[in-house]
Amino acid sequence: MRARKFLGGLALLTACHDPHTDPSARSTAPLASASGSVNRDVLRADEQRRDSAAIGIEALSNRDVEVRRDASRALARIADARAAEQLRLALADEDPIVISWAAYGLGFACRGRELTTVRALVARSASLPSEGPNSPRLVNPIEAVADALGRCASSEAESTLRAWLRGPKPRAEAAALSLGRLASHSGKLEDSTLVALLDAADRPQEPLQNALFPLTRLPALNASSAERTRTLALRLVSAHAPGVEFALRALGRTGDLGAEALGNLAAQRDLEPSLRAQAVRELATRGAAGQKPLWSAFDSALSDLPNDAALQSENYAPIAALIDALFAPILGSPKKLRALAELVIVDTDSATLKRRKVHLRCSAAALLAGSNYLDPRLLACDPAQESQARELAALRVLTRERLRGARKKAYLAKARGEDVLVREAAIERLAEHPELREAYAILAEALNAKPLGVVASAAQLLASYPERAARTLDEDGDAHAAPRPDPSVIQALKDAYAAVSARHSVEIQSSLLDAIGALQILSLKDNANLACTSDNPTLREHAQKTLRLLGEQARHCDEFKPSPAAAVAPTKAREGRSLLTLETDAGALTIQLDPSFAPVAVARVIALAEHGFYDGVIVHRVVPGFVAQFGDPGGDGYGGDDQPPLRCETSPIAFGRGAVGVALSGRDTGSSQLFVTLGRYPHLDGEYAWLGEAGPGWDRVATGDRILHARVSAVP
Repeated sequence: MRARKFLGGLALLTACHDPHTDPSARSTAPLASASGSVNRDVLRADEQRRDSAAIGIEALSNRDVEVRRDASRALARIADARAAEQLRLALADEDPIVISWAAYGLGFACRGRELTTVRALVARSASLPSEGPNSPRLVNPIEAVADALGRCASSEAESTLRAWLRGPKPRAEAAALSLGRLASHSGKLEDSTLVALLDAADRPQEPLQNALFPLTRLPALNASSAERTRTLALRLVSAHAPGVEFALRALGRTGDLGAEALGNLAAQRDLEPSLRAQAVRELATRGAAGQKPLWSAFDSALSDLPNDAALQSENYAPIAALIDALFAPILGSPKKLRALAELVIVDTDSATLKRRKVHLRCSAAALLAGSNYLDPRLLACDPAQESQARELAALRVLTRERLRGARKKAYLAKARGEDVLVREAAIERLAEHPELREAYAILAEALNAKPLGVVASAAQLLASYPERAARTLDEDGDAHAAPRPDPSVIQALKDAYAAVSARHSVEIQSSLLDAIGALQILSLKDNANLACTSDNPTLREHAQKTLRLLGEQARHCDEFKPSPAAAVAPTKAREGRSLLTLETDAGALTIQLDPSFAPVAVARVIALAEHGFYDGVIVHRVVPGFVAQFGDPGGDGYGGDDQPPLRCETSPIAFGRGAVGVALSGRDTGSSQLFVTLGRYPHLDGEYAWLGEAGPGWDRVATGDRILHARVSAVP
């Protein structure tokens, strides 16, 4: 869940699983002793090494249920072909936790073996109760089976889940959530499934509160489903019914009338702030089509200028979401924009209040400025001498027209400046400006920069727009069909890959590999060949894509040999839960860290906090009503603690409001960045390592709030 990778309507999530490892690889450490007992520490090490071959039947059939649980958990997190075979055996276990882990892993290992997996899951579900004893955190077995069916995403799985909607309520609610998973994987649902979901949500007795969730995972609905969904969703929102958040999000899939309804909801002051912010976000995903209702909501919501109390409360979230979602031309009240741009900042304002006022002032000023990047109101939006907010707002205005003359000179100053976030934003804007002939030079310089985010921004731009690496453009500003990368860009890519490889940044290495492939630089093929043998699945995935772009169409990078046991750094997990207290600009915030399911990640977070790593770090990303994210010292979402990336420790756990997880940009890429959920988003379930629960107050946090000090204490 990196800042630059996550969202797009909250949809771009990378599963923390990879179904490909070398089944012939064997552990060098003994799993079972001569007496037949199983070493649980070795099992945990095998999990970290992704060595399914080391986990034999003696572990899955052990009399000690804790051993069987450890073995099934390890196999579920490995989820390769051999693990799938073992997990089908574990599915027959009588322990509900073993069954849950087995089903969870089978869901991730389902691709290519859908028929056998779905039939095994359905057969096992027949003898499972809808509810049953379980771990306080893990979902129960029937929920795990339902989730696995959704991950399989076959027509047989869909028909099974559709039938479950008419069954006992716990099973039906699980089926509804799983159909959302299926919709995310396949991008569609059968018409009969849509009808069944709407019927389930519209029951007079015991309606399913999860029934509208699958609709939120679809790009749009057909006309008949859209009309019924809109009517039903508005009724549920009006009644503040359970599952209201799904009803609100479903409105965004119901066309222009749904957009108009969302605009009205965004301005309703009796609706809780997080839901108003969600309404704004749904409209923002519609692009230009959402602007008219957004501007209408802006005019209605800001009948009065927000006072300091509102700006320091949860009510700031929908205001900030609105001002961020609006873009030119202005379709609302310029007077209200001017009032925001002239919010009074006084010396007695807290750091958080000043930051929020500056955000609103600069965003409003940027809208009012049109294309005048020297507009006096814009230049005065932040009274501070050095202001990142002001520079970012000016950049938005600057790039609204073609970059020529003085405008180009001003742009180049930002693209080569010292402020990392401004520089990254300027590089991203190159996508919109093919007329800028200096693009190749800007990108070469950026690839040689020290900040990882600057390097990543350049690599991602090159991967999407390889023509920007060429020196020669035609007179109309369009790149030639087959641009030749400038030698300076090729050399910069080579140097950047070598530098980034030493810093354990899989995300940036992957971006550089994408750029090498897009530019078809055969001289850098060795980098891709080496990455193809990595033990990191994300790096292997990008290496395979690059090698195929370089001419090896049949190349596969989906096998690796697990590292020796000695290569796995031992991690001493803390016993019991720990309280992480963060003193921030927005007040004291807490997280209860629970090592039960992600002991390695929790141990790292605790160690980092005790060594002062989080002191001074900002909350670099807040999406009101969705997520708050922190843990990058650079503040742009690309950095971490520079240690080797964490292995994913995902679990079949629901991410409810206030859940804490490890941010990712692919499998096994976790580091120091954590996120706190500000609402219920089931598409996160099982995709990230769950570390614990956040205390109250996280809704008050805004982007840029600083962590002054972090401390760890034991939970009584």
